[in-house]
Amino acid sequence: MTGTEAGSAGRTMEQPGKTLPREWPGTVSEREAELQAVIAMASHDLRSPLTSVIARVDLLRADYSTTLGEEFEREIAAIERGLHRMTRMTQELLDFATAGHTLDMTVVSLRSLADDMIADHGVDIDGALPDVLGDAGLLRHVLDNLIGNAVKYTPAGRTPRITVSARAQDDGTVRVEVADRGIGIPAGDQNRVFDLFHRCANGDGRPGTGLGLAICKRIIERHGGHIGVDENPGGGSRFWFTVPAW
Repeated sequence: MTGTEAGSAGRTMEQPGKTLPREWPGTVSEREAELQAVIAMASHDLRSPLTSVIARVDLLRADYSTTLGEEFEREIAAIERGLHRMTRMTQELLDFATAGHTLDMTVVSLRSLADDMIADHGVDIDGALPDVLGDAGLLRHVLDNLIGNAVKYTPAGRTPRITVSARAQDDGTVRVEVADRGIGIPAGDQNRVFDLFHRCANGDGRPGTGLGLAICKRIIERHGGHIGVDENPGGGSRFWFTVPAW
């Protein structure tokens, strides 16, 4: 996401009696910061050779697909699937490292974030969405991941039905929910779905690295919040997270 996109949802402002905190509970240790730097560097350095290999595979297809036939095409397609999976993983490893960086705390308009999702995915908004306190870019990443998963895990042939809602809670947080009518999450996976590299048993070969929800958990915990998933009455899943209210 670009700085312009993040800035459209996040703004630095003050209201009477309200100020942005100078410190945040998600401070990372020196050792963790070093580990994040290594992950980020490795992910970045892998991108160049991956891009080069992908380009050469494209050239092979262009030069030989018509002469070497269907078996060649199948093999090239298998190579491309592996390369694209590696590309996704390096990007998500980079996202995981970035999620540990210092938070840029601003007042974030959940409505502005959700409006972007409406344009990208066709999402319904249930009620008013209040402003929250957080890192606009990272919170957009969380919403985009949860909504993207809802689209991805909608059964074939069905139109995704996704609803975003939010409500203020008595403890000074806002609970944000993303509900869908997808294939749901098996009961045995619900406690592990936010673990690194975990893939649900009913994934049916859908693409993914098992890092997306772990990144979301890391981001929300950096904000001092919680994240979870429940069954959606009538079918599907209801993901939720909490962040500080403004």
